[in-house]
Amino acid sequence: MEFTLSLLILLIGIIYGFANKGTEDYLHILFKGLKVGLVLGIIVGIIALLVGGLTEGISAGIVGGLVAGFAGSFVFVIMMLVVTVTFIVGVLIGDILEKVLRK
Repeated sequence: MEFTLSLLILLIGIIYGFANKGTEDYLHILFKGLKVGLVLGIIVGIIALLVGGLTEGISAGIVGGLVAGFAGSFVFVIMMLVVTVTFIVGVLIGDILEKVLRK
């Protein structure tokens, strides 16, 4: 499943790099992806905190929710970094294909 998702993200990056004329700003794409990952990671962490607090009782839920929230946020940000880098590799391949095929 993960491999299929990675190939799909790579293919989308290749299409994006090939469809947009000129070279893309890879650093801008990376920072934009990291910002989105950070925001989504915080949201996932807050949701994990709330769900942990509701399912485990007040005292145990707060501690468990905090641990799960911070861990979930960190893991989600790392996942978004991997997805963003995979997308940037696809964009780079698409840019190379564009240069070669549109000469």
